Amino acid sequence: MFEEEPNQPKIAQKRIKFQQILEKGEEDEISALPDSLLLEILSRLPSTKHAIRTGTLSKRWAHLWTFVPTLIFTPLDLSHGHRRRNSYSRYDFALLVDKTLTQCRQSKLKKFEVYIYYDIQFESHYNNWIQRAISCNVEELKLDFLYTGNEAEFRLDQFPFINSCFTDLRLVGCKVNPSGAISWKNLKSLCISHMNLDEDMIVNILSGCPLLETLMLQGWFGYIGPYITLDDESEDDIIQMNASNSLSLTQCPQVNLKKFKVLSELDITFESQLNSWIRYAIRCNVQKISLRFWNAVFGSDFMLDQTFFTSSCFTKLKLNGCMVNPVGAISWKNLRSLSISYWSLNEVLIENILSGSPVLETLVLDNCYGYRNLHITSKSVKNLVLSRYQNYYAESEADIVEINAPNILSLTIKDDLVLQKLLLVNVSSLVKANLNYKCSKIVQRTPTEVEEEMLKGFIMNLGHVKELKIGILCSKVLSCLQAKGFIFPSNLIPEAI
Repeated sequence: MFEEEPNQPKIAQKRIKFQQILEKGEEDEISALPDSLLLEILSRLPSTKHAIRTGTLSKRWAHLWTFVPTLIFTPLDLSHGHRRRNSYSRYDFALLVDKTLTQCRQSKLKKFEVYIYYDIQFESHYNNWIQRAISCNVEELKLDFLYTGNEAEFRLDQFPFINSCFTDLRLVGCKVNPSGAISWKNLKSLCISHMNLDEDMIVNILSGCPLLETLMLQGWFGYIGPYITLDDESEDDIIQMNASNSLSLTQCPQVNLKKFKVLSELDITFESQLNSWIRYAIRCNVQKISLRFWNAVFGSDFMLDQTFFTSSCFTKLKLNGCMVNPVGAISWKNLRSLSISYWSLNEVLIENILSGSPVLETLVLDNCYGYRNLHITSKSVKNLVLSRYQNYYAESEADIVEINAPNILSLTIKDDLVLQKLLLVNVSSLVKANLNYKCSKIVQRTPTEVEEEMLKGFIMNLGHVKELKIGILCSKVLSCLQAKGFIFPSNLIPEAI
């Protein structure tokens, strides 16, 4: 069963302030602005309902909203638990959209968005709205239908599948069922959510979108398979892909993919298909890849194809739950940012990564383990983030990690460190440091004593940095040091004191 809040547009602080001014009737200075600027402001309000309310301000505002090129219909200001039985029912909602479209005088729409619980009795209304938006050459069409069944219920008419006006298309809770070839010649961003997509359909989509840059495919039936996106925005939806398909991704045309993301519960039966997707992205010279897997079976990780470790197109990599196990030398010649999570890294592998990434600037190790000496002598690496450390397979709890990174300029140590001690051997070039961690290692001495000793060592070793921030997770230890008369250096920003 699927039931969640609609994806509401984010409201900037300036937009909220403007909305408050309108509600108070303080419109003298705003009314003096030219119509073009006022229409731009109204387009940025969270929904068309708010734009319509401005019509009560004065005669000049009465019909101004009817020329706004952005139409957004969504039940706002409703809690999740009361969303379906509040200010206006589904009938009222349909009536509102119908009436608004009748009054709208704008012949060219920039954006048309609808967020609503699906109801079959209003399906003809939905298609009429879409047809009206397309008749206005809408560039951004976003349909978000929420439902309680196990699959998408709203069946799109065929005309949206052969429309060249779209540049941004989001279809949530819609059945994508073109009877022929898709033709979205100007589409750059596509999101399809909550439906079963096989590879044939994906090939049809990619073949009909020659300018596609951002792809988000999401689903939710039976097996929870990989979520794939080429964007950095969303990380909370999933796609299912079937293993048996007649077409291969090798038949897909190359598109200008910039970002490729997989978010999925790992299933070993889909490992081959996932690697085929990654190879397709590499064939398109993708620059940014993010792979994030959570494992139903502890210790089960996604095995990357060996070609992944010798691809020079990458500039940014995020690997979570992946087996970083190259059989030879790594060659990521253009990689500038690397994040590895939940994997064992020894000193040999770390050296392989660093030597094969000559322009690497940022290295993030999140919940990695297995290394004792983090030796980073690369002159290109300037930012180091150590987030969580826990060796799930260690028989001993005597973990001591040393950091030797003489060339880094920024160091962040955060979250839970399940180890006995973390030592800074050489960070002589450091300019900024951010400490926001807690030490959870069980030792003979009290945790407070261990943490006081570690934090004191950090502060003394970081006396040369220009900016030293200590976060809330260190606040208790910091307060203990302060109570014992420890003198803090001038570079410390006392956020947690």
